[in-house]
Amino acid sequence: MKNSELDGPRRTLYGLLHFDLKYCTSDAKCLKSLGLLVILHTISLFHSAHGLDLGNCISPLGMHSYEIPDKAITASSSYDKASVGPENARIRHEKKGGAWCPRRQIEENIYEYLQIDLGKLKVITKVETQGRFGNGQGKEFVTQYVLEYQREDDGSWFRFRSRNNSEERFKGNINVYLAEVRDVDPPIIAKRIRFIPYSESPRTVCMRVEMYGCNWNDSLVSYSMPQGNKRGVEVDFYDYTYDGGRENDYLSNGLGQLTDGALGETNFRLDPKKTGIKGYEWVGWKDDTLSKIPISIIFKFDSVRNFSQVDIHTNNHFTRDVRVFRSAEIFYSIGGKYYLPHTTKINYERDDTIEDARFVPLRLQNKIGRYVKIDLYFQARWIMISEVSFNSTEAVGNFSEEEPPPTTPQPPTTTTMKKNAHFDSFDRINSNSQSEKLDGDGDTETLSAQEEDEEGAKTKLEEGASNNSNDAPTLEQEKKEYDDEYISIIIGALAALIFLLLCVILIFFCRHKHRKNNNNRRGHKPVTTSHVAINLNDLRASTNGKLSNGNMYNSIATEEADSDHDGVGCCNGSSRGSEKFAWSEPRDYAVPDITKSALVVNLPPRVATAPKQLALMDKPPNYDALYAAADIVNVHGGSVTNMQGVSGNNVYAVPNAELLCSIDYTVMELRREDLRFVEVLGEGQFGEVHLCEALHGDDLLVDEFMLNRNLPRAPLLVAVKMLRPNADDRARADFHKEIKIMSQLKDLNIVRVLGVCTREEPLCMVVEYMKYGDLNQFLLDHEAEPPVAQASSSKTLSYGCLIYIASQIASGMKYLESLNMVHRDLATRNCLVGHHFLIKISDFGMSRSLYSSDYYRIEGRAVLPIRWMAWESILLGKFTTKSDVWSFAVTLWEILTFAREQPFLALTDEEVIENAGHCYRDDNLQTVLSMPGNCPKEIYDLMCECWNRQESVRPTFREIHMFLQRKNMGYNPAEEKLAQITVPIC
Repeated sequence: MKNSELDGPRRTLYGLLHFDLKYCTSDAKCLKSLGLLVILHTISLFHSAHGLDLGNCISPLGMHSYEIPDKAITASSSYDKASVGPENARIRHEKKGGAWCPRRQIEENIYEYLQIDLGKLKVITKVETQGRFGNGQGKEFVTQYVLEYQREDDGSWFRFRSRNNSEERFKGNINVYLAEVRDVDPPIIAKRIRFIPYSESPRTVCMRVEMYGCNWNDSLVSYSMPQGNKRGVEVDFYDYTYDGGRENDYLSNGLGQLTDGALGETNFRLDPKKTGIKGYEWVGWKDDTLSKIPISIIFKFDSVRNFSQVDIHTNNHFTRDVRVFRSAEIFYSIGGKYYLPHTTKINYERDDTIEDARFVPLRLQNKIGRYVKIDLYFQARWIMISEVSFNSTEAVGNFSEEEPPPTTPQPPTTTTMKKNAHFDSFDRINSNSQSEKLDGDGDTETLSAQEEDEEGAKTKLEEGASNNSNDAPTLEQEKKEYDDEYISIIIGALAALIFLLLCVILIFFCRHKHRKNNNNRRGHKPVTTSHVAINLNDLRASTNGKLSNGNMYNSIATEEADSDHDGVGCCNGSSRGSEKFAWSEPRDYAVPDITKSALVVNLPPRVATAPKQLALMDKPPNYDALYAAADIVNVHGGSVTNMQGVSGNNVYAVPNAELLCSIDYTVMELRREDLRFVEVLGEGQFGEVHLCEALHGDDLLVDEFMLNRNLPRAPLLVAVKMLRPNADDRARADFHKEIKIMSQLKDLNIVRVLGVCTREEPLCMVVEYMKYGDLNQFLLDHEAEPPVAQASSSKTLSYGCLIYIASQIASGMKYLESLNMVHRDLATRNCLVGHHFLIKISDFGMSRSLYSSDYYRIEGRAVLPIRWMAWESILLGKFTTKSDVWSFAVTLWEILTFAREQPFLALTDEEVIENAGHCYRDDNLQTVLSMPGNCPKEIYDLMCECWNRQESVRPTFREIHMFLQRKNMGYNPAEEKLAQITVPIC
């Protein structure tokens, strides 16, 4: 992207005038072109500059006007809080005692402060203090004070320092009634500020205060970068006012001259502010290494933001070897550790005509992030910057920190810091060696100018073809050292990659050999004594949707493409090629065997290859599980536990259940009288689910993952899972296990356990419930927003709202995926809708009679949401996070169709199972859900990827969440009209 694209017609005219000036044929024409060019460039100096305007940043910030509330004013102590507490420290107000007075007398080593919370980031350019007049009775005032400020919540406090980096003590008052205003230079950017009285001798003090400034619209809280370099003996391009950390010539987590609103002059040898430091407004870096390493600056903001433009004020004094950067690369990140590979790269055309300093606007194309890293590449020996300003708005949506890529490369931030550390150390050695060449007794000004001319001549030689300067061997040697360093790194990485490839080949060879040796291996333990074979083609004749033995899954004679182990299936003697086989010991699968007489689903072989086996548990459990023989594949190893619900069904599969149960985690005990019954949501074999109102709901909102504290305080709706008193010991143990595990799930988009009632019967678990009920009914109560605005009384939802809802479901499932937990019943009926379309994933939709038709029932024992299930879950009883991905795509299809019909409505339950058989055989006869009417192609392509036959090819929830976020950038749920619907009574 050229810089001509940055300013449109203005840059085009700029280029034409350059051309005219270069090839003009007469003096008059040259003068005319030059005049127009100067005027245009003068305008460009102010065009699109959004820097801090100190001249207009002088408004009072709210102490006198009460815009700052009393609760935002605190103090370390008060002599008498009732009369001289901190809320009395308002300028020109005689409230109560008339001022704030600390409890102790102030002297050199006493630390007392008055703290003011400004609510959001402000720029403070002036402060004002006044003593305690007290209607003529007061005698106390401060003679000196210092300022401290804080920029981020729970962040560091900074002591204000003047421009020469010394601690600044402000002059206070001379009496109790005259107010004194002091300039704050450089200005303070802070969210909180402290006034700290100071006195060299003990004295009683009181004070009233006011601050003047403006809002900090950039929302920048810090930048980190290498410290500037020294030029000669007179000019130091350091960031003198930087208030963050300084270590090894690297600045981190602070603000300084790049945000102080002071622009540097083109002639950097001037000192317009009379600070005694030439070039004070500039921060500059020198490139003498020929290493092509950029200057990297990392900007951190107070929240995730949508960036449209950044303006960088830089110098182009090319006769002194200073130019605007050649190009800029911009990276974005949410967490600040890993940066997305999608960057913004902008090239700047070299300007050989005008030397003036200028704002260079870089358009950021509405990218999202909380951290922005800008790499600036050298066009000449020096880059100089005096101000950086961002134009952005706060981003709306759910954002999570980036996860490391699969190969876990070195984070960009760390790499850049290391490179710049080496780069800066070389600059300092070079600068010091140059300084030592100067004669201390001579004219410093003349020597410095002579040195700069030598540097200019050297640069021009380097830019040409000759490169024959006296310093060339040293520079070439430095470049060679850099090349050797990177070559050794590359060789090491290639060696490691070759070693990994050899390991993979060796493992593949061993497994292939193991598979051949075990092709006809027999086990020693028979599974059952009798079997019943059912062919998928026979399912068409079934009319009641039930299978004879109440167990849909058990041993299956089939091969799984991603299975590592061998085995054989069990078949009836009447089937062709059937044999009776025994089983080897279990390996990957934990499959509960419900009945002694196993049911076999005999599938026609897809290819003529050796069959695979599924391992079974020896002893059948005593309870009817939701999925009678569900394989929950734990990719991390270890045991798998199915969480038993009060309805007698299992929803979540928890691979690390024993570890979670071993954690000492206390759940709040609630009083039953604080729960007011509303209606019954559902019931099951071991209990019921009630909708209740919590009378003291605020007490349940204990952390940031709970409901929004800022919502209107209507009675808090909760769902109460009640275990029947006649439930046996096994059901009680499972109920306590569910409480233990579910209470440790902490995600904004997962329902949370709010408390329990376990001191008396019946045992209860109280979980979140949302204002607008489940997503299925919510969608049914709305319709798609028309393409053209028109008057209508119906409730509508925009396409952006639908994708926003889907992205929240993906976010919650991403959290479960990170824990390797499998939901197994993801659908709109198991999602709840709250204020501003907040979505939370739940698990009790199955117990509601309203959705009984969504489940396939097997003789009243197990119920299966087969229309949402992946083919391997239906046929093989295998459940993984990738089978949840399949269900998510069906849920997304429900959302985009407003849940107007069941998935595969045209198919019976038996035909849905047969359709899964087509997926297994990969015969291209399977039926897929059609594209919804308002669905873009890229969203439907995402669904089809989630329905891929090979589960390893399906995307992860992390990838799905990131994709949906990018497709819905800029959407604000607060702008959507949300109408409440009635929660249906079961």
